[in-house]
Amino acid sequence: TMANAAAKKAAAAQAAATQTYRPLLLGTNAVYLLLCLGKQWNTALTLWGAIGILSLLGLQYYAYVGILDDAANSAGHADKNKALVGGASLDLLGLTWVVQFGTVLWTSKFYWLLAILPPWAGWKLYSTFKSSPLGGGNDKQAAAAQQQQDGGGETDDAKAEKRKKRAERRRQKWS
Repeated sequence: TMANAAAKKAAAAQAAATQTYRPLLLGTNAVYLLLCLGKQWNTALTLWGAIGILSLLGLQYYAYVGILDDAANSAGHADKNKALVGGASLDLLGLTWVVQFGTVLWTSKFYWLLAILPPWAGWKLYSTFKSSPLGGGNDKQAAAAQQQQDGGGETDDAKAEKRKKRAERRRQKWS
């Protein structure tokens, strides 16, 4: 069935994303932890050092799950959407890598980059509900729903004319 085919596509896309991102995550985190213990073992073993390391690992896990989810959701739309799979989760993953290696190699002030996250989350929340006071999605979703309600933006005469032309082409093709 079509639903089964879509589920297979989603599972395949998720497996491909797992094969891509899992080794990257494991490798970068192994290097990060080795650098932490090698270069800054005295700060890595403090309470705040452990909180920083665990926070970054938690954010990376959240980003990883988001990337896999995005890969599964965009599996059937590969021909329409040429964007890199992962979206905002990929941005979050990149930010955590910058913070990780910036704090180990240069200064702990790189943790301040994480201050971007609350305003970003607020913006995402706002943009989710901004189309109406009671919610209902973003402006693109509202526009698509309105166009669907209006009949796809075409009149009945235009649709009938398209159907006639299509039928005529089929007749010519098979005769």
